[in-house]
Amino acid sequence: MDTEVIVVGAGPSGLTVASELAQAGVKTVIFERRTGHVESRAGTLLPRVLEHFDTRGVVDRFIRKGLSLQPWPFTPGHIWAGMKPVEWKHYQSRFDFTLIVPQNDTEVVMLDWCRELGVDIRTGIHITNVGETDDGVFVEYEEGGESKRATAKYLVGADGGRSVVRTKMGIPFEGTEATLIGTLGDSTIKFPFEGTMKSVDSPKGWALALHFGENQTRIGYVHVDNDPADKDKPVTLEEYTKCLRDIFGTDFGIDELTWSSRFTDTIKLVPDFGKGRVFLVGEACRIHYPSSGVGMNFCIQDGYNLGWKLAYVVKGSAPASILKTYNEERRPVAEKLLEGVYEQCAIQFDFSKGGLLHREHFERDLLPLTDLNHRLGLELNGTTMAYPAGPNPHRLAGWRAFDVDLILRDGSMTRLGEQLRSMDFVLLDLSGTAAFNGLRLDGAPVKVVEAQGVRLPKELHRVKALLVRPDAYVAWATDELPTEAAAMAALRQWVKVDELVSA
Repeated sequence: MDTEVIVVGAGPSGLTVASELAQAGVKTVIFERRTGHVESRAGTLLPRVLEHFDTRGVVDRFIRKGLSLQPWPFTPGHIWAGMKPVEWKHYQSRFDFTLIVPQNDTEVVMLDWCRELGVDIRTGIHITNVGETDDGVFVEYEEGGESKRATAKYLVGADGGRSVVRTKMGIPFEGTEATLIGTLGDSTIKFPFEGTMKSVDSPKGWALALHFGENQTRIGYVHVDNDPADKDKPVTLEEYTKCLRDIFGTDFGIDELTWSSRFTDTIKLVPDFGKGRVFLVGEACRIHYPSSGVGMNFCIQDGYNLGWKLAYVVKGSAPASILKTYNEERRPVAEKLLEGVYEQCAIQFDFSKGGLLHREHFERDLLPLTDLNHRLGLELNGTTMAYPAGPNPHRLAGWRAFDVDLILRDGSMTRLGEQLRSMDFVLLDLSGTAAFNGLRLDGAPVKVVEAQGVRLPKELHRVKALLVRPDAYVAWATDELPTEAAAMAALRQWVKVDELVSA
């Protein structure tokens, strides 16, 4: 075979998968149609994705990129249905802020990371066909006017809403068509509001302004008079400034757009995130109205879920059966995301007097309620539900793992996020009994960490041990004194344990 894994698409989800594979030593090639960087689309990185970046030791790169673009790219809250704030202080994360970084800059950081890891990134590639062979996959493509073919063990389609991989594999893509249309525009005006984010409601529509850097402002809007049938028409300056005047009462003196695009509330979802040796991630799986600007964050989380599993299987550390958990875990999250999109659109785009009063009441009187604010924060991060965890699971099994501070036996300080940087499972012993010291784990992707927790959240107060996956989700936990047998049973669900025997 020409390589071990082919990834089609060098957007955030494809780059995430590729970085996970390459970090594990899997030979990976990315085929990308574009020859340059994407124009700015998404603009924010939320706490859960920042946690993922931290577990690979690269979160500081994204923070530095944000700081290079503007003096303070952090905001302590986020929008939901065009209303704010959903306050991150309720989310229980080390990263209790939204980081404002345009997607094109996010991709620059991710591309550099992938190149450092040795990913072969090839641009100007036009995919013409894909499929499975007896023992792998093939990709046929055009490069420099020549027809070529490549083979691999697995294929990942990260090629967006118009995915060629999805189409050629015959995977259905069904849902609802557009009922509204929105517009995005970037300009070089000084940000006209305090802070980094401002949303506005009016009888003529809704708008959101984002501060992307010095003299870099994005304003997106949905105007009541715009027709979804115009989704493929170019955005004109005249139309854009008129809509701003209708909603804001001013066009802020914008006389040029450096970038513009349209979006709709079309919603579609595949029935399965994989077919044989071919997997789909990100917008190749689903498309939707960009409610609250969370789409890229969910795409990156797809990549983190699939990446380590595919790497383990290719390297022989785990059985191929774990790959089915990608669809079992991520498709329900996508369904929940789309339910939230429908709900937000119904609330956000009722521009009648009653609709405006409803949103005013919700934002003023309900959003400040701690329980609701916390729940919406979980929704924005895609962490409202646990991944399936088998029969009689512990209350933490399948849920996001907290990045807790730890004191090791030698007295040094660490935290869970740092321990996950090797892409191993972390078997964390909090019992003080050295419960797993008898296990021989040579060659297995498992790290035993015996530690004292520091200021543990209440959810961990009774926990004596837990097994944390490479993507920072809890695979197993116990409130009892842990045993090697129980830990082994949990490990067998995920990794090959022929060599895992008690010493």
